[in-house]
Amino acid sequence: MNSFYKLKTVRVQKDTNDAVNVAVEIPEELKDKFRFKQGQYLNFRMMIDGNEERRSYSICNAPSEKSNTLEVLVKLLENGKVSGYFNEHLHMDEVLEVMPPMGGFNTSYHPTNVKTYVGLAAGSGISPVLSNIKESLYQEPNSNAYLFYSNRSMNHVMKKAEIDKLVETFNGRLKVVYLVSREQHEDPIFEGRISPEKLELLFDRYTDIDVKESTYFICGPSEMIKGIADYLKKDKKVPAIQVLFEYFTAPDEENTEEMSDEFKAIANIESMVTVIIDDDEYSFHLNSKKESILDKALKDNLPVPFACKGGVCCTCKAEVLEGEVFMEKNYALTEEEVARGFVLTCQCHPTTNVVMLNYDV
Repeated sequence: MNSFYKLKTVRVQKDTNDAVNVAVEIPEELKDKFRFKQGQYLNFRMMIDGNEERRSYSICNAPSEKSNTLEVLVKLLENGKVSGYFNEHLHMDEVLEVMPPMGGFNTSYHPTNVKTYVGLAAGSGISPVLSNIKESLYQEPNSNAYLFYSNRSMNHVMKKAEIDKLVETFNGRLKVVYLVSREQHEDPIFEGRISPEKLELLFDRYTDIDVKESTYFICGPSEMIKGIADYLKKDKKVPAIQVLFEYFTAPDEENTEEMSDEFKAIANIESMVTVIIDDDEYSFHLNSKKESILDKALKDNLPVPFACKGGVCCTCKAEVLEGEVFMEKNYALTEEEVARGFVLTCQCHPTTNVVMLNYDV
């Protein structure tokens, strides 16, 4: 399950001046491997200037659309090697190396549900939010959805043509509110970024949203996610299980190269670490104070899956079968996954003399 597969691009289409829609075709023999859930992402691997680069991009599709392609939206980042290639050089019929879908930014649906789903997105965070919103409307004919979507200006609104078409398709079940942060609007409530203060005003305006009972999908800048999630759970008393979010980057205030006090406090021990990858076992010695389990495995040229290496995605997820580890950061796993023994190996250091991890999960 950790392998890359060669998929051909069948659509490379500019969405805005600084974003491109890329669709890859899923051949019949790979349909099962690339079966996906709403809100998941694809991990791409490519060689640029002689270096291997890996990036994860969220899937825009919804499973109920039953497409034979998977589409991602790639926003051009300043000095972004991969985003620059996708936006400026990628062409039709190009073969890309892609790992099967991963990620847990989703919830379950049932056709008898009568619920409200609220998408809160900024910029390219629209991709997984839109996937979730679409699937909710397809799967639950009696449910409704709101999408609050923030960008610098209306010219920067990504996926706008598709979003506007969805409003028509679902005939009143989807309401979309665009917010702009760098241009004026005739109604000031639609100016500015999504924040707790802005949400309070929007909830007062859109009174048909049962705030405490709704389910929320949040994706955008890390400070936005953290602020809104805390506001919904603490101030509005929304149950945590109904507040779902996906980080693209680690929160700025915690994204530092310095060791945490907790890491400094772990014992200095030598450990024998065994990892299971595609049913094969590999073992190596690792000092608890040195590199992470993932970095050591990569140094030994083991076929471990990885992408961000910052605790944001789930690509390097593994299950602890024996021993214990210390996980420095975690912006991807749920509390339930951690309780069940799952870890992000890019953030893990052994804290017992013997550790066994299973990547085949």
